[in-house]
Amino acid sequence: MRISFSKTKTKKESIPDSHKFTPDFNSVIFIIVWNSLGFFFIEFMITYLIKQVWSSSAAQLGLFFSFITLGGLISSSFVGYLADRISKKKLVMIGAFGRGSSYFGLYISILFQSLNGIYISAFLLGVGAHLFWIPLDTIISEKSSKYYRSSAFGKRRFALGIGLVIGTVVGFSIFGIASAFIPENNFILYGVIPIYGIANFYAGIKFWRKVDEDQIFKYPDEDIQELSVEQDHISDEPKPPVHFYLLGIILLFSGFFLSAINIGFYRPFIQPFVLENINSNAGLVAWFYLPTAVIGTLIAPKLGTLADNINPYIGIIFASFLGGIVTLLIINSANLLIFAFLLIVDNTIMMTVNFVFINFLSRVSIKNRGKIFGLVAVLESIGMIIGPLLGGIVWDTVSKFAPFIISVMVEWALIPFFIIGIYILLPHIVESKKNKIDSQKT
Repeated sequence: MRISFSKTKTKKESIPDSHKFTPDFNSVIFIIVWNSLGFFFIEFMITYLIKQVWSSSAAQLGLFFSFITLGGLISSSFVGYLADRISKKKLVMIGAFGRGSSYFGLYISILFQSLNGIYISAFLLGVGAHLFWIPLDTIISEKSSKYYRSSAFGKRRFALGIGLVIGTVVGFSIFGIASAFIPENNFILYGVIPIYGIANFYAGIKFWRKVDEDQIFKYPDEDIQELSVEQDHISDEPKPPVHFYLLGIILLFSGFFLSAINIGFYRPFIQPFVLENINSNAGLVAWFYLPTAVIGTLIAPKLGTLADNINPYIGIIFASFLGGIVTLLIINSANLLIFAFLLIVDNTIMMTVNFVFINFLSRVSIKNRGKIFGLVAVLESIGMIIGPLLGGIVWDTVSKFAPFIISVMVEWALIPFFIIGIYILLPHIVESKKNKIDSQKT
């Protein structure tokens, strides 16, 4: 499999990729295609099995997602520290092998109809996922220019989407054919899951052999020397009072934590909501989900470019308000076509604001970049453990609409956390974009 992630050049393109990324950047991104093959199929089918086939409660479904994030919480509590101290390539490979092993566990649990086995495998999946993503995101940051950091993560999302689409088409094709001829044969119905596991093993080995983690991005056209010496870069910057700076940190990271709870509060229940209120045909719903991944894949690099240039305050406010409105429209949609369109809009909004956040976080510190990604992952993991559990309880005890309505109010309430936090911290981040702004003025 050979896929190019370089953007097609147009007449407007004036900046070569060598001024944006290292020569081996595409090799870094390549692993994501293989790693993401099972993302959609596994999440969709496990959710379908637990809620619809095994007739479990919404709270039990929430436990599946909570175990994933519990595993992620444990691994993210130390992997960020390790990513700044030992080989990131080794951590990525271990994470890929962990994900692959968890897929085999899920497959065996399905064959034996073991909900506890699903939970154990979900926990291992979470451990492997954060062992994979935190050091990989650190490598992506090191191999990309600070001016095109969101574009780099847009390419990351592009690769993820390609793998997701390929894996989804293959997985549901096998599932659909098996359902038509041997519907009771779980061995064949879900036989693609161990194939996803093997793909993760292959990706980890390939990454280890092809990527040079010592090759970091060098700025060719700027008087930037030794960016790793952070004190030299910020020595002339006025420093805010300690309490004021601490307030910015608390607000920003509290926002990430509460936002993670909020996402977990409603996101896992979109699929059951659609199956119970719009269309009960799981196969048909899955094919309507697919365009959201396809379109997200196609536009991810463009969204990354947009996030590199967008005002973070305007982007966050606009995305939060529009995202809440779209969520309300989703739970009031009348058919699958409208639902699919709204989900595309919702995913587009989430991708763009995520690129804005990861751009900012990757520039806060160079020496401690892995620790920052790890800390965010810890907070998000705790939030994603709490969120699905609370959402499932609200679904079961209040109404099926309640998790979505509550999430919209929380999303809007979190806007000041991010705006004020970024406002306080932005002037004092290590990788400032002032050089680019100044050069554009001259």
